[in-house]
Amino acid sequence: MKPSTYLKNLQASTNWRAQYNPLRGLTIAQLVAMLEAAERGDYARLQWLYRFVEKRNPTLHAVLQRRQASLTRLDWDIRVREINVATSHPRTLAARQAALLREAYEQIGNLREAVTFLALAEFRGYAHLERHFDARGRTIWLKPVPQWFWARLGPDAPWQYNAQAKPGLPMPSDPALDPARFIFRECDSPIDEIAVIAHVRQSLSQKDWDGFVETYGLPPLFLELPPDIPAEREAEYQAQAEAIIGDARGTVPHGTKIHTVDSGGRGQNPFAEHLRYQDEMIVLAATGGKLTVLTESGSGTLAGSAHQKAFDDLTQAEAALISEIFQHQFDRPLLERHFPGQPQLAYFELAATRSLDPAEVVDQALKLARAGYEIDPAELSEKTGYRIRLRNYPIAPLPKAPSPQTETETEPVEHEI
Repeated sequence: MKPSTYLKNLQASTNWRAQYNPLRGLTIAQLVAMLEAAERGDYARLQWLYRFVEKRNPTLHAVLQRRQASLTRLDWDIRVREINVATSHPRTLAARQAALLREAYEQIGNLREAVTFLALAEFRGYAHLERHFDARGRTIWLKPVPQWFWARLGPDAPWQYNAQAKPGLPMPSDPALDPARFIFRECDSPIDEIAVIAHVRQSLSQKDWDGFVETYGLPPLFLELPPDIPAEREAEYQAQAEAIIGDARGTVPHGTKIHTVDSGGRGQNPFAEHLRYQDEMIVLAATGGKLTVLTESGSGTLAGSAHQKAFDDLTQAEAALISEIFQHQFDRPLLERHFPGQPQLAYFELAATRSLDPAEVVDQALKLARAGYEIDPAELSEKTGYRIRLRNYPIAPLPKAPSPQTETETEPVEHEI
């Protein structure tokens, strides 16, 4: 599967599938058939449906954007394991491996996008990144492959590329995934499976609610005709009644009375509660059962802290999982190729803490400078986003803060009058 052939197939297949709206006329029976097909390895229709539901369902869209935003704010680094191996100069080996990994990751032009796409596996079940190389064989881009281009012969079978993105199980001639050219992630219990069921139920409930509003939104109106109206004029009064019901303005003959009839059904609205319940199911699935996201109301300190804590826990766990994906599928082959037979002492880590604000980084650098330490300008520039250069002239030292004095140590000042 050469990159040029892949891109050509991708464009043609996307144009074909873009003509199909999976939400049109979707029923629970059709959805169950898609879910059963996906269990057999036929993912095309279900993954295309996931895309539409993520765009159209407000609750799912909001939770997805929130979780992706938490990941994009994370920083990454190259760590070194505890050195307790029997090898000559282990610290030198660890430093060389760390330098190799750091250079390799810095060559990737869309690392943040790649991490965000791998996070979609939690929602869609899997995610694949195709590695694009430069002339020297270095990975310079991780291209997200839309999920509807993949299929396999069972839940544990090897992945195969579905070039036409058409429903059905893969053929033996379909290209198999080459682990050397891809980084991928799988999730056995995707959130979208729950969300798409809730979305279909919400759509049906919303349709019934619209009919309820149309029927009971305005009370029935009846005009009581004045007495002794000839039969030939009843049609005239009927036309006037229909105009009033149609929100018209006008007058009616003297003696005409207007009556409204309360059927008793206007106050019975089960649809709002049903829609709210489906939203709760989506939130529970997407936040790992964090009930605090639902039960803490408002936007004050208590509620805000509870909501943020829920997403921070999820971000920390997902950062660790994505880090392991890169360690096994990117770090290990690279270190084996450059350091054959040597222990692997360095590894990639997606930081489980939020990236610092540039002002906080500058403040920490200033504190370290006052304590006698200095930060490498290149690293400081990377953390802050500023282009930093060292001055070529000395800087006057900061004035020392005056020492505090007690009242007993302060002498009175005499003033001449």
